[in-house]
Amino acid sequence: MRRATLSLLLLATLIAAGSANAGECRQRLRPLLLATTPASDELSAVRAQCTSEADAGDADALYQLALFHLGLGGEWQPAAAVPMITEAAAAGVPEAQYWLGWQRESGDLIERDQQIALGWYQRAANANHRLALARLADAYAAGELGLAVDPALAATYRARQARCLRPELATTGASDK
Repeated sequence: MRRATLSLLLLATLIAAGSANAGECRQRLRPLLLATTPASDELSAVRAQCTSEADAGDADALYQLALFHLGLGGEWQPAAAVPMITEAAAAGVPEAQYWLGWQRESGDLIERDQQIALGWYQRAANANHRLALARLADAYAAGELGLAVDPALAATYRARQARCLRPELATTGASDK
């Protein structure tokens, strides 16, 4: 009985420690994405962090980890990255959803399909992903992605995009005007 209690306590401690570090992958990876030539030891450390978080079920970390397969650190393995990004997108990661929309629309890593692209853009826009909102605004304005021209919807998406750029509007309910 005591052994089971200790095991449960240890498991609870590990889970709590894991959630305290959740998101560290993204936080540590962002500066490396902006660096011209990130240090290989830092890349390795961040990759290990992302792998740990992804293995613990963090879908955002899985998406970040996929970036290593798309050229970060000199690695180019899109066949490994695409399933990871697809899994992250299905789990609700807006960046992954936008990436799949972009690739389905105009990329060369997966088969192009405008209807599927539209669906991924809409999912990302539902999470207020700024670039997805902009793409849908453009698509409604120009009648792209199989959509009819709809200036009112284009304006709605542009207003939502503006709120992303000005977060104080999103929290206060203030007007964009």
